[in-house]
Amino acid sequence: MGRPPCCDKVGIKKGPWTPEEDIILVSYVQEHGPGNWRSVPTNTGLLRCSKSCRLRWTNYLRPGIKRGNFTTHEEGMIVFAGILPWQYR
Repeated sequence: MGRPPCCDKVGIKKGPWTPEEDIILVSYVQEHGPGNWRSVPTNTGLLRCSKSCRLRWTNYLRPGIKRGNFTTHEEGMIVFAGILPWQYR
């Protein structure tokens, strides 16, 4: 059976987000918190799917997202984590 679809896909905007849409989404999440994503499009007037709003917040707009290359320390941790399990076989 599964979960019902998040939206009816009619009148839903696809493609790149505009800066205005980003501002609307950020202000809504700052006021109400990052939860109940199904209500975001109807409460904000965004013509986006609730999943699209959630992913936009999670992957691009959320505070604390680190962008750019890995530091030398982070790269070393990744290499160490990848090698460590093989040492114990």
